[in-house]
Amino acid sequence: MTSPRSFRALACTGALSLLGAFPVWAAPTESSGPREIARIGTSDSHVLWLEGEGGAVNVAVVAQYPQRPLVAPRFFQTHSAAEVFLAVAPEGHALPPVLAGHALVAMDEGERAQLRRQNEAELSALPTTFPDEPRSLTGGCSASNRAWAASVYGDPTCGDPSQEVIHTAFTSDYYCNSPDCDFPLGSEDGGDCSPQLLACDKVRGTATRVRLRATNWNGPLSFSHSGHSMHFAVLNCAGNGPVTFNFSRGAGADSVQLTPGQMWNVKLGATVAPALAAKRVTMGRWTEGLPASGDSYVSNAMSVADNSGTTDDVIACGDIITRYTMSDLTVPACHNYADLALCNGTNCSNACYYTW
Repeated sequence: MTSPRSFRALACTGALSLLGAFPVWAAPTESSGPREIARIGTSDSHVLWLEGEGGAVNVAVVAQYPQRPLVAPRFFQTHSAAEVFLAVAPEGHALPPVLAGHALVAMDEGERAQLRRQNEAELSALPTTFPDEPRSLTGGCSASNRAWAASVYGDPTCGDPSQEVIHTAFTSDYYCNSPDCDFPLGSEDGGDCSPQLLACDKVRGTATRVRLRATNWNGPLSFSHSGHSMHFAVLNCAGNGPVTFNFSRGAGADSVQLTPGQMWNVKLGATVAPALAAKRVTMGRWTEGLPASGDSYVSNAMSVADNSGTTDDVIACGDIITRYTMSDLTVPACHNYADLALCNGTNCSNACYYTW
């Protein structure tokens, strides 16, 4: 992508390892930035839980180039604020009261340890070969900056200069009871399905995303679209001082300063995946996704300011999920070519299947 130095991008509605214990600081009662509920980590690499609009809890993962973040990007995007806290907080540290109210269920130490292991396993798969390059006096985001930003954001297109600045993309998650899938399928259905779910029963969840991908960007930048959730990130990879990263969802708005080499990843809104299909298939509940409407479909926006100096450059990435749809991928051979498919809630021959 070649960007004009002062272009303003706008999407309209049409379009390190976790080996030690990290301290937890109590949130201040007043702050010039987002109100902190909790903070875990070091000054260079930490996780923040922020008070959002209407009692929501937002999560920010802050990392310093070229260090590894405390939370793996996939784990960050598919787990709740409470689950992220349980995965990175020191053992035995209780959920803050505000976060406890957002926990779907109470977790015992075994389940908490499982979350910790999952995050650590995903972190161990991240690249570790980013050299600590000296910052260029002439600005610009290096190839190493771009590769690191992609690994922290969790998508290879983040920092890719060949990407359109704003475009629509489709990503998929897979649900089945084999190691090949991202999430289980009908894990709480037990013996309700007749015949029972097999490892070859498979469902796909497809997210429609409006995306921002800005690389080596100098000058003001903005991006907005309505959706169910958003993931925004900015890396200040060059320049002689901080840039301002503004982000909002609904009526809530926040602003932070990013020093050179610092990257903020912010997730606001409901966790879209895993869908209900991970737990329930019965009576067509596997079909439940998210339409481009509803209570959680609200405005989302981000912008970057104070980025117009001759040596200022950022990488900015954003994903706003506008829709999440489910489809059955089970092939006839899965059930020995029997004439059945997962039912959709209106055509169920039994609790799980439609037979014709």
